[in-house]
Amino acid sequence: MKNIFLIAQREFFSQVKNKAFIIMTFLSPLLIVGAGAVIFLLSSANNSEVKNIAIVDESTEFVTSFKSSKQMMFSIYTPQELKSIKDTLKDSKYLNAILHIPKNTDGNYENIEKNTQLITNGNLGIMDREKLSRVISSKIEKDKQIKLGIDSAALNNSKANVNLNVFNVSDGKEDKGMELKIGLSMFLTYIIFMFVMIYGVKVMRSIVEEKNNRVVEIIISSVKPFELMMGKIVGTTMVALTQFGIWIGMTLVLLLAFPAIAASRMDMTQQMMNQAQVAEANPDMMQKMTEVSEVLLTFNYPLIIFAFIAYFILGYLFYSSIFAAIGSAVDNDTDTQQFTYFPLVPMMIGLYGSMTTFENPDGPVAFWLSMVPLTSPISMITRIPFDVPMWQLALSLSILLVSTIFMVYIASKIYRIGILIYGKKPTVREMIKWISYKN
Repeated sequence: MKNIFLIAQREFFSQVKNKAFIIMTFLSPLLIVGAGAVIFLLSSANNSEVKNIAIVDESTEFVTSFKSSKQMMFSIYTPQELKSIKDTLKDSKYLNAILHIPKNTDGNYENIEKNTQLITNGNLGIMDREKLSRVISSKIEKDKQIKLGIDSAALNNSKANVNLNVFNVSDGKEDKGMELKIGLSMFLTYIIFMFVMIYGVKVMRSIVEEKNNRVVEIIISSVKPFELMMGKIVGTTMVALTQFGIWIGMTLVLLLAFPAIAASRMDMTQQMMNQAQVAEANPDMMQKMTEVSEVLLTFNYPLIIFAFIAYFILGYLFYSSIFAAIGSAVDNDTDTQQFTYFPLVPMMIGLYGSMTTFENPDGPVAFWLSMVPLTSPISMITRIPFDVPMWQLALSLSILLVSTIFMVYIASKIYRIGILIYGKKPTVREMIKWISYKN
């Protein structure tokens, strides 16, 4: 046990003292935020160009329906000018498109619905196309309602939007906030998936590097192969938890600092006035925010945190053992690709198979994916916000714990043979034989 601790300590400090680790630990959250900001700015810049649309309305019924805005300017042309602007559209630096609305020959707008044309000199965005179509459709709907004697106000008032107040008799409480539960599930699931993959591969590459440098031959003379493997896994686990803890701390600081900075730029009176104006102008939004706050307070955070940490650590130990065994059996990174699919495929099944959880969190697919140790570290996390039965959680953790111990044992059997084999790429059958070898 002492040797495992010493190796883990060496592995931990060798990685956290690395300049690349320090830089990326503090830079990664900023890069993610920066990438999001860049995407937002690029999207805004992409939509900042003013679109100039020529409207040729032969029916003369839609001329007043098109209102110019900052993003889209409309110019009205007569049908006699249609041919000339068509001829100049291709080389025009002003016009982006021509919207040609034909005559309403049948009186019921059928000709307009079928034969309206949008002629462009390039690619007009889907949102711009939908906006043009929506303007025409809205006008036709209103005119048809008037002809049929339908009161638009009465029609709007007759529409209903039923919000189901779901009460779960099994839990004895109201079940709401499905969207938030799905969002939290996906967030936690992707964190586990990414960290297991990133740091599992890091364990594998670390072993391959030491094997190629022949450093392992010196180390193995002083410690047992099992102690060396577990020391590397535990050390890398502590690196992962350290980096993850720093990222959580930075996120909390940013979340707490942003409102404080924003508040410092305005006095309390102005802040209260702005909040009152927002609440008055957007009552639906304020109601939605209140509902979100109420749902967030109903989450069982102690259980979510416990389950996340437990599945994070056990899932990482389980898959890191597999990656360690792979790293010991090969001589270079190229050969690792042959075996990396073995841990990757079940993780992908767990990740995307868990999408069924959102439709039926207690269904058979969700249940078995959360019980099989190859998929449970990812699949069970998607069920936790949906109040999974405690006996299922306990059973899943028990199976995963036993499977992790067994996988560590199997990986150590492969590790003690593979770490000293050079110049030969083993097959899966040979690796299975190594498991049966006695000390």
